[in-house]
Amino acid sequence: MVGRNLFHRALYAAVSFILFLSGDLTSFSQEASRAALPETEIRALANRILQKTGKVDCKPGNCTILVANFTLPSGATSRLGMRIADQVSQELASQQNAIKIVDRFRLQAFLDEGRIPAALFNNEKAICWMGKQMGATTLLRGTTENRGGPGPLRVQASLLSCLKDKAGPVEEFAFPDSGVESDLSPLEPFSTTLPALDSPSIPLVSSAGADGISSPSCLYCPNPNYTDPARAAKFNGTVIMAVTVSPLGRTIEARVARGAPYGVNETALKAVRDWQFKPAMREGAPVACTVMIEATFRLY
Repeated sequence: MVGRNLFHRALYAAVSFILFLSGDLTSFSQEASRAALPETEIRALANRILQKTGKVDCKPGNCTILVANFTLPSGATSRLGMRIADQVSQELASQQNAIKIVDRFRLQAFLDEGRIPAALFNNEKAICWMGKQMGATTLLRGTTENRGGPGPLRVQASLLSCLKDKAGPVEEFAFPDSGVESDLSPLEPFSTTLPALDSPSIPLVSSAGADGISSPSCLYCPNPNYTDPARAAKFNGTVIMAVTVSPLGRTIEARVARGAPYGVNETALKAVRDWQFKPAMREGAPVACTVMIEATFRLY
């Protein structure tokens, strides 16, 4: 990493900022899915889930369910897990109309906008926070497990109340092992392409480290604020931003490259827009450049 590590202390949190050379974020190939879904088993699973909604106080007329991405045992997302979640969500909605089911397109849009990493689907507080942003009171969580060798894939699912911290019984079915290996490759649930710049007037610039350009360094970089939900969840994590710094050392544009829940994306972006930098240099002259900035949130 290039640049300086800056450590700041606040009453409740310490946030560190690291400037490092711009580059591609590590992501996994999102190749086309090939395995056919077992529709009969998924339909039966959805039916059993609906019969157990009372176990988590999910009552008709007063309950909204979000089906989260089904994860691997490690917590990672896979394309197969996302497809199973899509199908289960559709089945839940088609089998009844007394309980609301959050459209999975809303979840995908939320993940794309916030660039929320897949690992957080294994964190109950984080996924409940995401669900509440979409009006959900209850989550349906699921896992897909391939135990190695020939044999069926094990799929499990259970309800979780985000209001009363109640978990329902685990339901499961066996997925025939037929070409699912590639569909189980871990991937991030958001696009690998960074969001477009807000303003078309922003000039094209090079990245720090390219074309003989040095990395900018912070002169005045105060902490972004911890949000109340992040503090309540005792959140520790990072937000990575792609920041364009002008020849005058001011932020021209900032975009989230890899985000986090609890509203810390917004506080990180708000803070970096007011930062002041020693600008990047090329052949002794200040130039505009894009640099990746990592904001690490840590509670004492």
